[in-house]
Order: sequence, then C-alpha cells, then structure tokens
Amino acid sequence: MAYDYSSESKLLELPNPYRLQNHLLWLCAVVLVLAGVTGLWWARGAVQDQAWRLVIAPLLTGVAMLVAGLACAATAARRLRFFFGRGRPAPLAPEIPAGAVGGSASADRVKEMLRQGGITYPEPQGAVEGLLYHWAPTLITAPQEVQDLARRHVFNLAAIAATLVSFLVSWVLFGTGSTRPWIGFLYFAFGFFFLARPVLTQQRARLSAASLVGLVVTAIVGPVLVAWLAPRLPSTGGFSLNTQTFVMLGTALVACGLAMAAVLAQVDPSPQTRTSVEQGRLSMNAPPALLMDELDRLLQSEWTERIPNRRYARIDPLTPATSPSGSFAGELFEETQPLPVAGTKAPTFGAALGTPRHRFVLLLDLYGVVLVCVAVGIALHFVRGFDVQAGWRGNPLSLIGSAGILAFVAAFCFQSASRLWGRFNFESVLVWVEMAGNWQTSRVGTGNSFTSRLNTQNDVVRTEAMTLRVWRARIESVVFGKDAGRQVTAMFSTEREAKALAVHLAQFGQSQSVLVTPGSAEDHARFATLRAGEDLLGQPTAAQLAHEQHVATALTAMPAKHCTACGAGAASAEAKFCARCGTALPA
Repeated sequence: MAYDYSSESKLLELPNPYRLQNHLLWLCAVVLVLAGVTGLWWARGAVQDQAWRLVIAPLLTGVAMLVAGLACAATAARRLRFFFGRGRPAPLAPEIPAGAVGGSASADRVKEMLRQGGITYPEPQGAVEGLLYHWAPTLITAPQEVQDLARRHVFNLAAIAATLVSFLVSWVLFGTGSTRPWIGFLYFAFGFFFLARPVLTQQRARLSAASLVGLVVTAIVGPVLVAWLAPRLPSTGGFSLNTQTFVMLGTALVACGLAMAAVLAQVDPSPQTRTSVEQGRLSMNAPPALLMDELDRLLQSEWTERIPNRRYARIDPLTPATSPSGSFAGELFEETQPLPVAGTKAPTFGAALGTPRHRFVLLLDLYGVVLVCVAVGIALHFVRGFDVQAGWRGNPLSLIGSAGILAFVAAFCFQSASRLWGRFNFESVLVWVEMAGNWQTSRVGTGNSFTSRLNTQNDVVRTEAMTLRVWRARIESVVFGKDAGRQVTAMFSTEREAKALAVHLAQFGQSQSVLVTPGSAEDHARFATLRAGEDLLGQPTAAQLAHEQHVATALTAMPAKHCTACGAGAASAEAKFCARCGTALPA
C-alpha cells in the first residue's frame, strides 16, 4: 500500500500493481537459487574427488544461476511496498512556484488542448504501422505509451516472423546435409544482431524493406549459393547452430506475440474530449489584480485533500501607477491534485485472468516463468553430463546455448509485462482563467468641502469592458510507472462549475466600492471623542447667557420707530429702514 501524507481519507492510497509479478519473480528466484546451489554442490563434489574435468561447467553455471536468482529476488524485494508520495503523479507541465509568475511551452500545449477541446496524436508512419492501425482502429486514441509499445512490438513481430519463415523455407525445402549448418550460422548471426539483440533490449528491430527482400532472396537462392561455396568452405565437423536459431526465433516470436496482445488489451474505446468555457464582459471600479486575488482564494478553498493545486501558468494583470491608462492581460492555470480513478485495486490471480486488460500481461509473465524453468532444467542436464576431456563433440553444447537464449527471452517477458503492470489512471480538474482589457485612472472625492468636516479623496482604477474567460474540464490521465510522464486520455465538460466560477468572479468585481470611508473601530472611537469635544466647546458660559439676556431685555424695552416719509409705524426698535418704502429710520 502507498503511504498516506496527511489526507483525511484513503483516496490517495494506491494498491501495489506489481503484486502478481512479484510472486512469480520470487518463484523464479527460488528455482534459480536452488539450481545454482545444486550446480555449486556438484562442483564441490568434483573438487573433493579431484575430478577437475567436471568442475568448470557446474561452477560457472551455478554462479550464473545464483546471480540470476538474486537479481529476480532483488527486483521483487524493491517492489514489495509501493510508495506513491507527494508530487506524484508527474505534472502535465513544469510547475510555477508560489509567488512567481510565468509559464512554459508544455503549459501552452495543455491550454491549447483545452481551447481546442481535443487531444492530438501522431499519425502512423510506414506500411507495418498502417496495417496495425487498420487492424486496431481505436489504437489511435490510446495513450502515447501504448501506441509506442504497439508500434515497436508489431514491427518486431513482423520482422521475427519473416525471418523465421525465411529460415524454415531455406532449411527445410532447399537445404541439404552440407548446407544446413551454414544456413544456421547465417540466420543465427542475422537474427541475433538485427532482431534478437534489439528486441531483448526493449528496442525496435533493425529491419527495413531491403532486409525483407534480402530474406526472401536468401530463402530461395541462399541454399544454392551455399552448396556452390561448400567445397571451398572449411568443414563444420558436425557443429551447427540450427537448434539455437530455431529456439531464438521461435521463443522470441511467441514472446512478441503475447506482448503485442497485452499492449492491445490496454486500448480503450474512443474517449470524450469536451471542455467547458464561459466568456463574459465585465466592468468594475477596481484594478483587475483584485480579481486575481479572489480567484486565488476561491481555488484554494477547493483544494483536493488540502493538497495545493499544481500551478502551470500565472500572469498578473498590471496597472502601473506611472500611467493614467493602458491595457492589461492576465491568466491563471491550475490543476487539482490527481486522484486514482474510483475502483482502482490490485487484481488477484483469478481476477487478472478474467480481466481483458490484465489477462495477457499475466500470461506474458507466466510464459517467462516457464522459460526460466525450462532453461534451468536444460542447464542442469548439460552440467551433469559435461566433461572437459570429451571435447566439444562429446558434450551437447547446444543445450547451454539454448538455455541462455531462453533466459534472455524470459527477461524480455518480465520487462515488457512490468511496464504494463505499472499503469495507473487518474482524474483531476483543469481550471484556466483569462482576463484582458483596458483600464484608466480617475479621482473620486466624498464630502462637501464647505460644509462637511470629513472629506476623502482616492484614485480609482476603472476597468472597462474586460473580457473574462473561464475554461474548465475534468480530465482523465494515465501513467506507466509512478515516476513516468503523465498523459491526458479524456476530457469531460463541467458546465455548471465553470458558470458558477465566472458568475462569482463577475459579482465580486462589480461589488467593489469607489468610496473611501473610515471603517475601523479605532476611527469610530476617535470620531466620538472629537464630537464630544466640539459639543463641549459649543456650550455658552453663565456670563454669556446673562449678557445675551440683558441685550434681549434692552431691545424689548426700546420704543417703536415711525417712518417720516410714508407714515408707517410700529417698526421694531432695532430696525434701520422702513419695511414699506425703504427710507432710513431715525436712530
């Protein structure tokens, strides 16, 4: 099981995918170690009997089988526990550290995939690949790793099959007792250097159209040429590589066939490739950087298992204070923590045989076990009857050669199956938000400059008709090996979530205020103190009150005034002009 790193559930625990292969590797290790110890025991007995002619073969073979057994055990031991820690699986693009801005070419490719709503795959090249994709049409939408393995195995399969047919035709139909050993030498050298060695090292066989023509010509004309040259060639003395050639080509053909079937079993039906996009026009009285901050907060609140999102691109919209207006562009591109697809579990032996995806992978491993057991039996049989004094004619050297070939083909089977056992499917969410538009600054003040005792002024960044795009998709991705690269295999639309995010950002932008008002508790406390002081200063003293009362009494006691021009009377004592005609009244 994978170790848990502060998650609240078991979603991040992954089963060990190599459990079945580990069991088979342990079995091979036990067989090889026992066979190696047996060979060393025979060598020990020969040394005690001083039969030095019987020591070399069991000693060398025992050491070789012991090393091979320990290698199988070490491989299984390294994979007893499957750790899938933080940072895995691999990101889709280089991550941008927190607080940094920028992007990458890989992130641009993923964004273009969201924009196009489709996944691109390389087209098949060559006649063999053309037949392959005609035979398996849905292979074109398979993960790139699956396509690469399928192309390699089908080419190797075709090359080995063509060579084997050419060898059989040449050896059976046109060969003679004197030419067949040389035919075996020729095909063994060709098969080893151009077919077996590249295939066993997980590479593509080096076989071209010219080589195929050469095989056909060799199968038909080669025996005649060998018969013509046979009198001029040295005698082989009965030694031949016919058995080794057939074993090499035959077992490699079966191994490549099983590997090809296992790879094709990884092909799923054509996936969905849909994304969601919401586009809107937004005007707000605030810098667009506030929108980016709110987006950061919102995405953090949706972290999966409280694990930070993988950030692939970030560009902050800039509104420099040195310029009164300008244009801006910003974006944020993140992926949530990938989680294993629901139902991911390590198959048992019976479940693997019943599941198409795992059946041929398990059969490939079982074929490797059979080859190991046969190789061990042949090697022990050779060692038991080997005698140095008998020479190469008295010893069946072809047995040890065949055992070595079987061991190498078995290693190829385990390596090919291991790459397919390490497959894991994940699901996550890609969120890409773009914003672009123009901005300008203006000054806004609050309060009356003549009557209000509290005035504020501030510079406002006005964002006018900004384009806001929200791209969102739930994706499925696959890895072959926990440290291998990850590839997107399917995309699913999330219309509701994309619309909700766009609406939230628009509402947040439109809710921003242009007025600056003191709103802290300390500001309110100081305002209260100032108001109390003004009220205290505005209250009159006792002397002021007595003076005001005396003036009012004196004005009341003064006689009324009469206008001498119009005769109007009953004017107040303090009046200076007549209310009717405007003539100045006497003092």
